[in-house]
Amino acid sequence: MPSDLIKISVVVTCFNNEKSIEKCLNSVRFADEILVLDSFSSDNTLALIKKFTVRLKQQEFKGFWQQKQDAIDFARHDWVLLLDSDEFLSSKAQKIMQQWQRQKPRADAYALPRREWVFWQWSHPWVKRNTFVRLFNKNRASMSHDLVHESVLSEGKIAALGAEIRHFGETSIAVKMSKINRYSTLAAQQKYSRGKRVGRIKLLVYPLWYFFRQYFIRRQIFNGVAGFINAYLNSKYAFLKYAKLYELQKNKN
Repeated sequence: MPSDLIKISVVVTCFNNEKSIEKCLNSVRFADEILVLDSFSSDNTLALIKKFTVRLKQQEFKGFWQQKQDAIDFARHDWVLLLDSDEFLSSKAQKIMQQWQRQKPRADAYALPRREWVFWQWSHPWVKRNTFVRLFNKNRASMSHDLVHESVLSEGKIAALGAEIRHFGETSIAVKMSKINRYSTLAAQQKYSRGKRVGRIKLLVYPLWYFFRQYFIRRQIFNGVAGFINAYLNSKYAFLKYAKLYELQKNKN
């Protein structure tokens, strides 16, 4: 790779991701460095990682944000592309990233769109996608200290980059249900520790509004049956998050 190109470190955190790690690492072969921080996987993940030219480090899981921050700190280059091991770059996104490396950065961080796998299908192109800051100068960025749904916080300018990330986060209803229970507990704990409280009216109304927003405003309706199930389960997450917060309030009184 010519020396005048921007050097990128791809950092990936993983644990027992044998079903997706190869696809993830295959999609970032263009990078100058691939660093994988593993939380002592017990499945076939490590054997698959060793097929690639990567820097492999291992440490016990310290929580979502801390694990990612440590991986970022291990990176050798200033510019970092952060991925989870159940994510990969589309072929078009790989070309966009390589084109970006040939240009002078116009921002300190870039928000990338993400397309979700919804149980048995890719989300319809008309469904509204979330964007996340994933490409950034690590000298001007850090991870938010959130227990769940942690994000990259940049001190400088943030621009959009159309390099689409594909995400295998919820490969089945069972997987999503497990995540809902775990993440809603963490979200409730975080809200409580930050002084947030919830009343009975919000506990009743907010999940209904959340379903409406997911299904119609964010256009999950275009995902058919999968979209309806996903919107319903997302509203269940919203309910459990506040129900557990309400429980914390009652138990602490």
